[in-house]
Amino acid sequence: MTVPATDPDLRIGDVAARVGVSTRTLRYYEELGLLGPSGRTAGGERRYRAQDVAVLERIIELKDLLGMNLDAIREILSSRARLEELRVEYAVHKDSATAAAKARRRAILEEALALQTSLVERMDVKLTRLAAYRAEAHADAERCAALLRD
Repeated sequence: MTVPATDPDLRIGDVAARVGVSTRTLRYYEELGLLGPSGRTAGGERRYRAQDVAVLERIIELKDLLGMNLDAIREILSSRARLEELRVEYAVHKDSATAAAKARRRAILEEALALQTSLVERMDVKLTRLAAYRAEAHADAERCAALLRD
């Protein structure tokens, strides 16, 4: 469930309830450097924004749906953050016709391609392993069905 961008800063309990995790999970993700609050109150309370909730949803998706461990998730989030930096930098040089700007755009695109390729390769490895596990379970189910027919 995505929090609308118009929501004010959210407290840790609000975020946990909306996404379906515990506040301890949020604190643990912060300890690991996966997700931190956008800010804190003068009293030190964590405050989260819609972007933080979106990152949390991505973490949960990668963990639960793709079965990735937290180290792999950290690497993916880091790659995604770098890709966003590259997008911003590319936009700065987009309209410049100088040789230096063209060279920088090319370097940005090469780095972005390498990051995207790496992300796809990681997903392909996971999907291949998942497909193999599914095929094994399917074959086992078929054996059970055949035994039931006999």
